[in-house]
Amino acid sequence: MTERSEGVMERAQPRMAGLTRPRPTQLWQLELRGTLARRRALLIKLAFPLVLVIPLVTTGAPPFFAGMLLTVLIAMVGTVGTGVTITRARGSGWLDRLAVLPLPAWRVGLELFFASWLVDALQATLVLVVIAIAERPDPATLGTTWLLALAGLAFSGAIGLGIAALTDHPGEAMLYLAVVLAPLLFLSGLFTGVPAEGVRYWVAQILPFSYLDEGFQLLLGGNPPYGDPLSFLIAAAIVLAISLAATAALGRAILARTG
Repeated sequence: MTERSEGVMERAQPRMAGLTRPRPTQLWQLELRGTLARRRALLIKLAFPLVLVIPLVTTGAPPFFAGMLLTVLIAMVGTVGTGVTITRARGSGWLDRLAVLPLPAWRVGLELFFASWLVDALQATLVLVVIAIAERPDPATLGTTWLLALAGLAFSGAIGLGIAALTDHPGEAMLYLAVVLAPLLFLSGLFTGVPAEGVRYWVAQILPFSYLDEGFQLLLGGNPPYGDPLSFLIAAAIVLAISLAATAALGRAILARTG
């Protein structure tokens, strides 16, 4: 082998290593790049919320029912987007490779979550854009509801990550997610409204889905009992902080199931 060819091989080795072993500082970018590479699946994911929100706002659906459906949509997008993605990643052996990287488990959990959350956030943003064009709501309510939707996606993503720590099969993950989400959505008052007092009232005060439902109702011309931009902003900040802490804590459980 000549000196020139040896030099070419030496320069090519880092690139080849990058193909077989992801760089720790680019984990979330690699995850996001893989999602963007599946263009047909990405287009379907982005079109799915529009198929629901456009008929709701153009046909004048009652705000109570429209808010309920849109809140369920956000909850499902966040949980499925993260939970099923992680279980599939384990089945493909991707998590086995991540487990041997010189990265703390909490960072792996956060970066895996962040890549899914970015795509989910784009879906939620499209929903709010359609509502803004159709309804022209109060800007403060629109902005804080959008932030609350992003925080709700983070909360749902943390739930999805927790489910992914319990099972290695996407089908089981979907079943577990439904079992967990159904009572949370009911306690948030989506199906029957939030009672004026009692245990269900106080439970609804700590669940982000109740605030998100209120936000959607306000944007669509409804008059929910306790919705206002300030409460949405405070709820979004608290939910986001809790969700990030839970996601970081779940990193070890996710990687512990590998190998």
